[in-house]
Amino acid sequence: MELVKKVLNNDRASIAKAITLVESSNPKDKEESKQLISSLINHPGHSIRVGFSGPPGVGKSTFIESFGTYLVNKNYKLAILAIDPSSNLTGGSILGDKTRMSEISKSQNTFIRSTPSKGSLGGVSYGTREASIILDAAGYDFIFIETVGVGQSETMAANLVDIFTLIVGPGSGDELQGIKKGITEYADIFIVNKNDGDLKLQASKTASDYKSALSFYSKQDNQAAKEVLLVSSIEQQGMDSVIDTINEIIKFNKLNKIFDVRRENQLSYWIKEEIRNQIQSKLDLEVGNDTELLDMTKAVIKGEISIYDVSDHFLDKFLK
Repeated sequence: MELVKKVLNNDRASIAKAITLVESSNPKDKEESKQLISSLINHPGHSIRVGFSGPPGVGKSTFIESFGTYLVNKNYKLAILAIDPSSNLTGGSILGDKTRMSEISKSQNTFIRSTPSKGSLGGVSYGTREASIILDAAGYDFIFIETVGVGQSETMAANLVDIFTLIVGPGSGDELQGIKKGITEYADIFIVNKNDGDLKLQASKTASDYKSALSFYSKQDNQAAKEVLLVSSIEQQGMDSVIDTINEIIKFNKLNKIFDVRRENQLSYWIKEEIRNQIQSKLDLEVGNDTELLDMTKAVIKGEISIYDVSDHFLDKFLK
């Protein structure tokens, strides 16, 4: 494919076209995207994938621009996949990350792509995995994946990245909250943002709370220690600690064979997800267009049949 060659040559327009292709729901585009990804996955790059999660308002985009600027100034090539939440009513999405990251988007060493979540759970969008394969093959050093920030369901995003980072704000909670949140089990790094001005003291206390909470976390021998870092996106302070920590964790994971095992497990996970998605798509197509479903629904309401009999009926029909 000509598109494969252009992506491998880091042609920005072709990279954008390739990502649009894998995000498309058009049957013809889907077939082309399968060929594209099958080819590019055989040309792996050296990218480190870093996921950024956190509740709305903690400054994820501001931090990513500040940290991204720091990396680009050190001659790293950076790609950013920002997932924007879609409206449940209209399906629309603002896709405003290029506006929020106006300065860094001007750099030729930066590629930013905003993608609507389209109702996908897990804090990521359909096609995010494929987009990361495209950007890896295109030669980017780092791929940032900014999730929608919806909480525990974002654990799916952890199955996309080499480093998973949770960004929190000053006063985000006490020690127990740090333990209870399921997402903390997946996070490698905790970043307390807004460590500046009047919030500096509160940010320091929040960092101490998270460190104390992590002391109750049972660390395995072959697992890198989870780190809590204080940063100021506005003043671009603490960015050196962030990149040093990322590099140390990656180095540790590679030395202990964790890096490759993690990627193998992620690939297995996404193969199973692809199987589930295809089954779901075919099932929706078959059942959604079946007038028999409406008739059987009415029968359930009248008490003539149980909901489980209906589901078993359509499952048997689908499998046949």
